[in-house]
Amino acid sequence: MKRTLAICLSAWACVAHADVSALVFGASHHGACDSSRFSCDFNESNPGLGLEWSPGETDWGRWLVRGGTYYDSYREQAYFLAGGWRKEWTLVGDLKAGVGLLAGYLHGSGVDGFGVLPMASVQFKRLALEVGYIPKTHVAGKKGEVAVTTFTLRWDFY
Repeated sequence: MKRTLAICLSAWACVAHADVSALVFGASHHGACDSSRFSCDFNESNPGLGLEWSPGETDWGRWLVRGGTYYDSYREQAYFLAGGWRKEWTLVGDLKAGVGLLAGYLHGSGVDGFGVLPMASVQFKRLALEVGYIPKTHVAGKKGEVAVTTFTLRWDFY
């Protein structure tokens, strides 16, 4: 009983001192698709929600874990769980710019397995716009080769 209580209190302390953010997925852009060889009829409205957890920021950036679900480019529900890193720099006042990298499991968007997403962000106070980019690649035989740019809003609760 004492051990269980200690584990629960430790977990609560870890979460209480962490940074939590809400993610709102909204759009994507599909470029470099050869419509003479493949169908390029992609859904570019990708609404969805997710959460991000980070133990906090250090001089070298922040480690993070995030998960979520969204309506993907093939008009199906997609799910992911990823870990990653983000570094942000203050430009002026409350305006920041950042870069990051996510890696994890994706079920949807033509993938059922490991995926990587590099991203850049611009943040003012607690609201950030994140732009991810996947270079032109073959996507699981679905619709051929296409480059994808993603757009996500992040709201930091801290």
